Amino acid sequence: MGPKGYRICWLGRSREKLFSILGDRPETLGEVHFLPYPESDREQLRQIHPSFFVIDTEQMEACKKDFLQWACFCREVAPRAKVLFLVHNGSPGAFSEGLRNGADWILPGVEDHASLKYLLLGLISHHKTEKEVLHAVRKGASGQAFEGMIGSSTAMKDLFRSIQRCAKSKANVLIRGESGTGKELVADAVHRLSGRRGHLVVTNCASLMDTLHQSELFGHEKGAFTDAKSRRLGYFEVAKGGSLFLDEIGDISTQTQVTLLRVIEGREFFRVGGWEPIQVDVRIISATNQDLERRVKDGRFREDLYYRLNGFCLRVPPLRERKEDVPLLAGAFLNRFSEREGKSLTGFTPEAMDLLTTYPWPGNVRELENEIQRIVIQTDTEKIISSDMLVPPINILKNLPSYRSAVEVPLKVRVQQAEAFYIKEELKSHYGNRTRTARFLGISREGLHKKMARYQIR
Repeated sequence: MGPKGYRICWLGRSREKLFSILGDRPETLGEVHFLPYPESDREQLRQIHPSFFVIDTEQMEACKKDFLQWACFCREVAPRAKVLFLVHNGSPGAFSEGLRNGADWILPGVEDHASLKYLLLGLISHHKTEKEVLHAVRKGASGQAFEGMIGSSTAMKDLFRSIQRCAKSKANVLIRGESGTGKELVADAVHRLSGRRGHLVVTNCASLMDTLHQSELFGHEKGAFTDAKSRRLGYFEVAKGGSLFLDEIGDISTQTQVTLLRVIEGREFFRVGGWEPIQVDVRIISATNQDLERRVKDGRFREDLYYRLNGFCLRVPPLRERKEDVPLLAGAFLNRFSEREGKSLTGFTPEAMDLLTTYPWPGNVRELENEIQRIVIQTDTEKIISSDMLVPPINILKNLPSYRSAVEVPLKVRVQQAEAFYIKEELKSHYGNRTRTARFLGISREGLHKKMARYQIR
């Protein structure tokens, strides 16, 4: 569905309240459909195909069971739509019920309609922009988009097929790939294609401190420790019925590894300060840019946990291994940022695109995205991106012999020359320090040594 088909569905008690919050002309945000719960026929939802649900829970406590069935039904008829709950009683139970039953956002149903209008219109506008950008990306990529990812290379097509194969299974998924390759996008695709009704809850394992990891993962009861002034739900409980994405899984401590293994095997946990075991149905999706096998061999990662997490492995290829995707990605980013910044850039000169394709991209897709964004922000009058607008690590590749030669050089050879040239430059800028150079390039020191030997760099 394109941006012109954007539809908002307000499920609540009062049409007057809808108009007082959205304003006299809510149609400026798209089609707005008001369904006066609970009198409406649920089949109306199937006919509307909403892009955004606003679910007003003002009468939630009076008929809670039926209301939450409606919330689940919204997810069934429009699994990609965003769902916003307006919660009025403010109790922890209302918030947790909303999260467990499909809410993407929860806002307090405050009486100050001006403040609520500001927040609500902001979220709707944000989601509408996301849909428009995704629609433009898919259109510009000529069918080369898959669940928000872009690629026509063999490596990406293989990844897309693997995601489809594993998504419907119950196996835990381990995503491998360098920083900046888009591992979170892969996790999101696996979850959305899985058909699981619950949320995808994301946490970065590097941020889990040993002193708080129990509370963060499993929640705590009121009074469990000094600052526990109320009950708190942990990541596992919020993700119940859905998926828990553990990013940078290689960074978790030994203590956290033991706790995590016990929950995965037993499928139950206790809140901190609680005595009642809580059964959990959560699929674990984890990701890492580290060599877990090496960490297992060195005794820094539990072997039994590694096999529990690695039920199905997905490898996200670095950008240098799928050079044919660079023009697609660069074009999609150019469209996105030009629209966002109100600019009218339309493309790249052949030399600029040649340099973008040749550059080894140590920061992967994230680095390419940042480079296009920088150019768009700094550009005022130009319509086409030229090679002179690229940052030095990219445009200095013009100094390669293959760029000055009149003889055609295969892309593979040119890429190898560029990689060798780039490694030499970074070694110089880091005064020959191989550890710092490897860290800057986003590779291991051993990987840097192998590349130096391959290109005979001393």
